[in-house]
Amino acid sequence: MGTKQSFLIEDDRLHLQHKALKLAFGTSFDAPIEQCLDEGTNVLDSACGPGSWTLEMAKRFPNSKFYGTDLSSRFPDQNKPDNTEFRVLNIVDESPFESNYFGYIHQRAVTLGIKIADWPKILENIKRTLKPGGWVELTEVNLINTTFRETRQNVSNQDEIGFKLMAAGGMDPDLGSKLTNMLSEAGFVNVQKRSFDVPINHGGELGEIFWYDFKRGLESSKLAYARVHPEFEEPGVYEKFLEDMGEESKINKTTIRWTRAFAQKPLESDD
Repeated sequence: MGTKQSFLIEDDRLHLQHKALKLAFGTSFDAPIEQCLDEGTNVLDSACGPGSWTLEMAKRFPNSKFYGTDLSSRFPDQNKPDNTEFRVLNIVDESPFESNYFGYIHQRAVTLGIKIADWPKILENIKRTLKPGGWVELTEVNLINTTFRETRQNVSNQDEIGFKLMAAGGMDPDLGSKLTNMLSEAGFVNVQKRSFDVPINHGGELGEIFWYDFKRGLESSKLAYARVHPEFEEPGVYEKFLEDMGEESKINKTTIRWTRAFAQKPLESDD
């Protein structure tokens, strides 16, 4: 499979993930920022992927300016709202945006791509570029405090392998449960959170979408999983493993917890 085709498949997964998270939480954001967005402010969608959230919000709030940044240029360069701008940017690098620029910063679903050691720098960038009184909102998965570990053999095996790979990469499978503490320790105030246990392959449309999202992510990780279990390289073995996992999730009503946390930069800040 070529790189371009792989990106298209991954972008399709992320568009559906956007839809699923909106269905799960019932909104596209929780921070008390709607009036500010209506009146007009600068908004950053950090690690925006193909720009699903950015584009939806830009259309909904035409008086605000939306910036989407991502490590790869997979976002649209045409057919986008006039109040939208995309840039290639690694969120662990120094932000090119000036201090006190954004009224709202949104970031989600980077648990599997960001090392624990990089989070202080990311939150420092966010805090510096937020206006005093501005809001940040983070949405991440929690792969430990879920019924994910309480189901049967194939799901449990995936759990064990995934945690080993994340640990080797310096990532935290429990990130979602730590967002509020991370925000408080970084100097944000008025920290709040909301969690939702999303169904995997059961419970109607939401469960179907999240299973597709989860399965596509695992399909793209086959080589990594095969380093832990070489038998996955044999024809059909990994595919059967995923199929069995989907059935186990359906029978045992597996869920995975997502947490959305938001917080405010103090009105008086040295940043």
